[in-house]
Amino acid sequence: MKILITGIGITGKSSFRRILVGKLREMGVGVAQYDADEFKELRHQADAGCEKPEEFWKGVVYVIEDIHGPEEDKSCLPLRDYDLILYLLPSKTSHAVFWFSRMWRWFQSGQFSWKKGFGWKGTGKPYDYRNILPIIKALLRDFKNRETWISDDLKSISPFTHLLIQSRWTRKGIRFSF
Repeated sequence: MKILITGIGITGKSSFRRILVGKLREMGVGVAQYDADEFKELRHQADAGCEKPEEFWKGVVYVIEDIHGPEEDKSCLPLRDYDLILYLLPSKTSHAVFWFSRMWRWFQSGQFSWKKGFGWKGTGKPYDYRNILPIIKALLRDFKNRETWISDDLKSISPFTHLLIQSRWTRKGIRFSF
């Protein structure tokens, strides 16, 4: 079985993937998890350097996180190859909180907006004020395009088996509901 976890940027996809994989393993299910940015298998929350499998084994649940999953020309696998698509969809308020948390971590590290094939942007210097404006521009760009991207994604996944998952910020951390 192949499960796609997707959604626009900074919506809790990685957190949800880790929780889902943990729950499946608690139930004794064989699980392999991948982050399609570099398509490496993740073991114990760290990249193992594994390539995309040549074949997918029966009896194993493959959980694949791919922000570009709904985009035909950028996705690692076609949508029709997935048995289930999980689309994370936060409210605007929760999405803003997720963003502000991420912006702070980016400012602390001096690196931001990782992009497949290009790597990190930023000066690489922690707390460098020169990173503030580009980080804010990234936030504004995402919020400006949020509704269009979500609409396009939902149109792409609508013919396939999918669930919308509300990711929301709470004082106790991120929470998910179907």
